[in-house]
This record gives sequence, structure tokens and C-alpha cells, in this order.
Amino acid sequence: MTAVVVLALGALYGIAAFGEGIGSLSESGAGLFPLAVAAVLVPSAAVVLVQEMRGTAFSGPADEDDDEFVGDVDWLRIAGVLGTALAVPLVGPTVGLVTTLSIATAATARIMGSRGWIGAAALGAGFGVAVWLVFVQWLYVPLPAGSLGLV
Repeated sequence: MTAVVVLALGALYGIAAFGEGIGSLSESGAGLFPLAVAAVLVPSAAVVLVQEMRGTAFSGPADEDDDEFVGDVDWLRIAGVLGTALAVPLVGPTVGLVTTLSIATAATARIMGSRGWIGAAALGAGFGVAVWLVFVQWLYVPLPAGSLGLV
């Protein structure tokens, strides 16, 4: 089930990338980064999906001992993280990619257990600044500004 959701998320990122324009080898477009995300997500999720369908997917314990996981799955938390991940390609073209990523990072931090909104907001703002510095300033990749004109 998770592989199907990640596969759909990757496809959505790929579609959004072509909508923004990929550019050329000499001058990259705003859709280059979403295309790179899609290029990683789609094949990875497809491999896991095929493994799940064949019954060969690894499902053992994450640590060294053979104890079974006895905790409860927090489906609300999983849905919240997936919702924020899906919101990025859906809201990004309107609001702007950096702003959307910053808000999504802050929301994900809060969903995952950050103690307050101040720390989550600081993490989101820091991530947005880092994305802007790396892609816009250092790599000269124009990121989608969105129809609202936000970065």
C-alpha cells in the first residue's frame, strides 16, 4: 500500500515538473528539482511494489534482535506526513516551492512530535533558506515562484 502511495506521489512530482518546465542542459528550468525527486521516487517505489506483489519484500525487524514489533501503528501520524508530502506539488505552483517546502517541513516536524510551533517553524524556515541557497544561489536552478509571487 505504501509503495502505491509513494509511486503516485512520484508521478505527481513528475507531472508538476513538466508543467514548470525542465529547461535545457545549459539553463535548467524550475521543474528540474521536482523531476529529480520523481526520478528517485518512481523507480524506487516500483521496485518495492513488485517485491510486495511477489512476496519477496523484506519485512524483518529493523534492529539486530528477532523480537517482533509490538507497538501500535499511528495511522493519523502517517496520514499527516503523507498529506504534507502531497501538498507540496499541489500547493507549490500557487504559493511557491520554497515557501511550500518550509511550511510542509514545519508541519511535518509538528506532526512527528516537535514540542512546539516555534521550533518547528524555525526548522521549516531554516530548511527553506537552505533550499533557496543551494538551488537558487549556488546551482542557479530557478525554483517555481508560484502565482502569488512568493519564492
